[in-house]
Amino acid sequence: LAVCVLLSVLGESGALEGQALHDTVEEMRVGKHQKYTKSHKKFRFFDKDDSESISRQEFESGLKELGYKSSAKKIDHIMSELDTNGDGSVVFVEFMRPTAKKYKEEAELEAMADTDRAFEHLDSDFSGHIDVSEFYEGLAHLPGMAEVSREDVEDFFRNFADVDGDHFLSYEEMESIDPELMRVQG
Repeated sequence: LAVCVLLSVLGESGALEGQALHDTVEEMRVGKHQKYTKSHKKFRFFDKDDSESISRQEFESGLKELGYKSSAKKIDHIMSELDTNGDGSVVFVEFMRPTAKKYKEEAELEAMADTDRAFEHLDSDFSGHIDVSEFYEGLAHLPGMAEVSREDVEDFFRNFADVDGDHFLSYEEMESIDPELMRVQG
C-alpha cells in the first residue's frame, strides 16, 4: 500500500524540480517542518552506507526490511521517478520531491483559504466585489492601520489593487495583491 501511495504521489510530482525544489526543501528545513524531519529519517534508513545517496540495492533492501515485497519492475519504476538526474542513485533532495510538492500544494491551499477569508471579510455587502469603502473599513481595525489615512488606502486601491480600473476589487484582483504591498510600515 505504501509503495502504491508513493507511486501515486510520484506520478504527480514532476512540476517541482530544479531550483524550486531546492528552495522548497530548504524552506522546510529552516522551518523545521515535521515532514522534512520524517523524510530525513526515512532517507537515513535507506542510505545504509551513509553515502548521502540511495542506490537501487539500498532501496530494495530497505523495502524488504520494512516487509514490502515489490517486483523488480516496480522498484525500477520508483527509482526512475525519484532519480531525476538519472545518475542511478537518489540524493536527499530527489527523495524529498514528492514530500516537497505536497508541502507546496498545502501552502498554496492555505494561501487560497486566507484569500477566501479576507475577501469574505472585506465584501461586507456580499456583492461579490469590494469597493474602496469596504476595503478601507475592512482594514481600518487591523493593527497598525490607525496611522494609515483613508487617502493612502484609496491610493493603494486605485494604483495597485484595482487592476482593471472598474472601481471594484474582484476575487482575482484580491488574490493577486502582493502581501508585501499590504504591510504597514511602523
